[in-house]
Order: sequence, then structure tokens, then C-alpha cells
Amino acid sequence: MKTSFTSAVALAAAVLTNSAVAQTATPFKGYIGAEYGAVKFKDQTSVASALVSAVGGSASSVQDTGINVGRFFGGINLTENVGAELGYVMSGAANANFSGVSRTSVSYSGSASQKVNGFDYSALIRPNLSTGFNGAFLKVGGHSLSIQTDVSVATGSSSGLSSATTSGTGSLIGIGYDGKINEKLDFRIAYTAYNSVAGISGNDTTLWTIGLVGKF
Repeated sequence: MKTSFTSAVALAAAVLTNSAVAQTATPFKGYIGAEYGAVKFKDQTSVASALVSAVGGSASSVQDTGINVGRFFGGINLTENVGAELGYVMSGAANANFSGVSRTSVSYSGSASQKVNGFDYSALIRPNLSTGFNGAFLKVGGHSLSIQTDVSVATGSSSGLSSATTSGTGSLIGIGYDGKINEKLDFRIAYTAYNSVAGISGNDTTLWTIGLVGKF
């Protein structure tokens, strides 16, 4: 009977151990979401100043100082501590209107707009579930973004349109928090710093966003 009882205890311990592992292990959980934010331009050099540098004379301009940004994303939690995420970023248009007289006394006026779109990718690192702060995350990764610029200029005798796209890659780092709304839905607050947007050295920006995350 002693041998039988020992075997029963060992079997019970094995069952309890496996049950505990099943309860604490983090399954592969996927999610999708959307977030919205705004970027304030770090470079406040006016279009007028750039035109005077290029063609001389005098100029004036009115321009946006920020831009709205939307991001759609999806990811997977590989463990309770590590996840992977892919996002698609798109912005509204930042606009400027300008007018002036060149060094050769040619009067001109026009408008310009810029917008950004592309992808980012990152690894998300979270604290253990036991800490109670598993919703917080650090993200590190990169991006491949494009800037589309459209310009229209008119003078007394002619007019012209120009469009150009600049593309390139850079890195990103950010922090954020996913807070529980219910079993299937979280809210997200995040801060992300993008370096070398469109591959342009020094063209860095930071983005605050708020959004929703659907879990499956």
C-alpha cells in the first residue's frame, strides 16, 4: 500500500504541476488595432525663408506647423514578455501658401503640400504578468517611410506643377501602455520617436498616439 500511495501522490503532483503550467503559460495571442496622433514640426524654417535663399528678393508664406497621423497595426504576443508588431502609417497633408518677388523682379505665388506614408516594425518588450504592469511596453524597431511633396507655382507669364517622392529607412524607439477595457478590447497610449524619416539624416520626429486594440 505504501508503494501504491507514493505513486498516487507522484501522479497527483504531476497533474497539479501541468495544470499550473497551463494556467500561467501565455498562448500565442494576436491583435489588431488603430491609433491616431499628431506631430508638431521640429523644423520651423518658413517656406518664405527658403524661397528667398533660392531666388532672392522677398517673400511671405503661411504654413501648417503640424500634421495629423493615423496608424493601423497588427501583432502577436510570442510570450508574456516579447511580441512583434507591424504597422502602416499615413498622414494628412501639411500645406503652405506663399508669394514673393524674385531678385530679377518676377512676381510669383504658389502652394505646397507634403504627406507621409509607409510601414514600421518593432519588437515589444513587456514586464512579467506577475508584476501587474504587463500592459506597459518598450518597442524597438525600424521603418520604411515615404514623403510625397507637391508644389504649384504661378508667375505673371507661366505656371507649373511638380511632384516628388523621397523614400528611405530609419529606426524607431518608443514606450506605451495597453489598458484593459474588456476581454477582447484594450485602449493604447503610446509615444514613438522616428529617426531619419524617409531616410533623410536629421529628419527626426516624435509621435504621441491614442487608439484601440482588438485581441483574438
